[in-house]
Amino acid sequence: MARPKGSTNKTAGSTRRGKYNAQGEHLDGHWFASGAEAKRYLQLMDMKHQGKIDRLELQPSYQIMVKGKHIANYRADFRYAVLADSGSISSIVVEDVKGMVTDVYTMKKKLVEALYELEINEIPAGKVEHWDNKLP
Repeated sequence: MARPKGSTNKTAGSTRRGKYNAQGEHLDGHWFASGAEAKRYLQLMDMKHQGKIDRLELQPSYQIMVKGKHIANYRADFRYAVLADSGSISSIVVEDVKGMVTDVYTMKKKLVEALYELEINEIPAGKVEHWDNKLP
């Protein structure tokens, strides 16, 4: 019997391949769309424990509205606060780990950056290991 559209058969240790062949995984009770995204999460958690960042959020969502009309939503991978040596917040960072940059993603990124006056930092999935302990 076929599963209803949108249903999944996920268990705590399950993995599945995404539409661009990324293999997702569960980690710390969270689902990550790729191993690279999960690796970046571990890097950010390490920086949080070191006191370099705070307020780590997973998959923050931004509404894309134009002239009061809802166009789309954009969901980043991470948002966090970078802490200065004094412990105060020096900046807010929005990050997306990308294995494949699509036209739709590029358009949503540009719209969100313009509407929210922020910069979305892209981390190439193949280079995420080089981002250990690295902040934009």
